[in-house]
Amino acid sequence: MNTKSIRKQLTGLSLIICHLSFSLALASCSDFFEPNPKNIISEDDAFDTEEEMYKGMLGIFNRMQEAGDQAIWLTDTRCNFLETTANAPDALKSIYNYEPTQGNEYADPTCYYAIVIACNDYIQNMAKYHHNVGGLSETAQANFEGLLASALRIKVWAYLTLGRIYGQAYWFDSSLTEKADLTDTSVFTHCNMQQLVEKCLTLLEQGIDVDGKHIDAAKVMEWYTWLDETSNEDAYAKWQYLTPPYLLLHSELLSWRCCYLDEAAAQPYWQTVRDDLLSYMNGVQTGAIKVTSIDNSAETADYLGFTYQCNVPLSTGDMGQNYISIFSSTSDVGNKYQFVCGIMYDYANHQRNRIVQYLCPTYPDADAFFLQPSQYGLKSHNPDDIRSLEQGMVLNTLGGKPAVTKYYYFYNTESTVRNYQYKSDNIFDIEPTVIIYRGHDFHFLLAEAEAHLGNFLRANIILNMGMENYIADREKAQSGEGLPADWPKGYASWFGRSGGYGNNGIVGAARGTVHQLPTSAAEAGISEDRLKQMYDWALADEYLKEYVAEGKSYSYLCKMGERWSQAGRGSLTEARDSVVSRIAPKYTSAAAQAKVRAYIAANGYFIQWDLKDAKQAVGSVKN
Repeated sequence: MNTKSIRKQLTGLSLIICHLSFSLALASCSDFFEPNPKNIISEDDAFDTEEEMYKGMLGIFNRMQEAGDQAIWLTDTRCNFLETTANAPDALKSIYNYEPTQGNEYADPTCYYAIVIACNDYIQNMAKYHHNVGGLSETAQANFEGLLASALRIKVWAYLTLGRIYGQAYWFDSSLTEKADLTDTSVFTHCNMQQLVEKCLTLLEQGIDVDGKHIDAAKVMEWYTWLDETSNEDAYAKWQYLTPPYLLLHSELLSWRCCYLDEAAAQPYWQTVRDDLLSYMNGVQTGAIKVTSIDNSAETADYLGFTYQCNVPLSTGDMGQNYISIFSSTSDVGNKYQFVCGIMYDYANHQRNRIVQYLCPTYPDADAFFLQPSQYGLKSHNPDDIRSLEQGMVLNTLGGKPAVTKYYYFYNTESTVRNYQYKSDNIFDIEPTVIIYRGHDFHFLLAEAEAHLGNFLRANIILNMGMENYIADREKAQSGEGLPADWPKGYASWFGRSGGYGNNGIVGAARGTVHQLPTSAAEAGISEDRLKQMYDWALADEYLKEYVAEGKSYSYLCKMGERWSQAGRGSLTEARDSVVSRIAPKYTSAAAQAKVRAYIAANGYFIQWDLKDAKQAVGSVKN
């Protein structure tokens, strides 16, 4: 059997990325979550059948699974909340202690480049097959664009992830079947974060042409029409969650682009972010846009209209269950609330990650428990916050130790008393979903945009207590009459139906601590730019509370650090100090805090992994 590999030998720094096997055990056409090892695609040939168009996409999903938990171990370890235990591997402790990351297995970007290569290979195989076959069946032709658009968005997500973590990446569109030196600019383009953002935006906005057919990256693949001739949409609902959506990818990339532009130049892009997000959220609320649900029960249907409105129901009967259901692939938990896109696993079919092992003190044993909440992190939530240790929804005490439990331990709402239990009787088969996007992403991006557009009141409401607590007359607000005159009418739909749940804001939905921020620069006696900076860092502080152990919070600090050291907004030293001030207090000794400060002052906040000294060719190796 032929396999495709990529080997990069970087002299001096001894980085080796080797043996990335691209012959994958792929799923049958009935279900990605029930893989059939006999379905293997040869990487040396173009697709031979329409079925391989489908199987090739499964290879990409497989690569995403392999990369799923990597960002958690690499970035959350360096962020404000988690600390390593005494039993953690030395390599993980090294990351935590801000020691050099070059060559560290947890810092190796190979898994993300593997996704890029898989996407490139898939696009080229699809082009060859489309050309050689001369004409696809009606069903295959109808899904040709959706499959390729999915691959494009996953490629963009992989590069965005590389940029958020490392601040740089090598861009290439080849499947690397021929040897090519990393210094070959006809194949590889080294990009800093600003350049990488532009590359990603260009690919998303312009799409690509494949065998004379234009592929729009926004095209949504309707998986059930491909997988089930009876078009049983409900049976394949999970598939709709596997590919990052265009809207959030595009909006996040625009928010990064705005880091490198002055405020005047950035205004049109912030306007796009605000208008696009608000339009979509309004469409979901009013029913004009359909949202697929994994659990299509009547209860879920009642709440679907509020999926993206920071209104996770917090009533006595369902408190906590709805919030933590976001983080599991288990069908009986359901991913019902605020889940937009994620990497899912099925233990029974050998699809797994290390989340439960690393975060749970009781499984498989205490020696395998590597990451725990720091005392500094535990103090970041007030006792009433559902994300606090006291409430037990996201954090809890197991085996006498505080732990991040949202992925595997939950509040049993059927009990008359607060009763917690593992999500499965067999803890070893709990396979958490690694979230790519969820409902709160809409709100953080929207609040960023409104603040940078100078709409501080709106940003404040979204960040803090939400629409329901701002405008008391729900019926008037729903008609649009209760909104301030200068507000977009799309906000009218942010109010709950009679007896339903309305927008509670990012802080309000979690019973968090309100951020005390001015809503007018003039009234506060400060410049508008200064107020924008205050909102950005307040959003960062709340982001750190909301995205614990999801592999995203540290990167949000990096984004704010970039923004407030670019385009004349501030100095590099000030920006790095702002990042350090949110991380260093986690370390209990003055010496450790000084080490964090010195490291970031000298190297910046991005993870260091140097590719510039590459000398040996990149190519394919036959096994």
